[in-house]
Amino acid sequence: MFSCGEDREDDTTQQVTLSQKIIGTWTISKKESNGAIIPAQNPCTNHGNFVFNSDKKLYENYKSNVNGNCVTDTDSHTYTIDENSQMITAKNSYGDEMIYTVSNLTDKEMVLTNIEGSDITKYSFTK
Repeated sequence: MFSCGEDREDDTTQQVTLSQKIIGTWTISKKESNGAIIPAQNPCTNHGNFVFNSDKKLYENYKSNVNGNCVTDTDSHTYTIDENSQMITAKNSYGDEMIYTVSNLTDKEMVLTNIEGSDITKYSFTK
């Protein structure tokens, strides 16, 4: 007969953290502003992407139509992650701060929501 716990293997499974899962290039598949879907601007096929690097750098690459051409503008940030509240805080070199709430994070999909005043912007991503 086994004592309590003797019949089990030690559980060495590690939980993958938000900090680990977030690394990589995430394509913006849908953008919503206050619940309204914002379409990508032709000739762009999507809104761009966010690139999270392991060195805590975030590059927000936004695509837009400029004189009939799809042009990408990049905003560079450093970021921190609060694993408990599932929030990402991104700061640019001017000290401006964006706070994103992370939801529906899988290996291939993620949703980030940013609230500024009464404006709610929600990004859906695929990897």
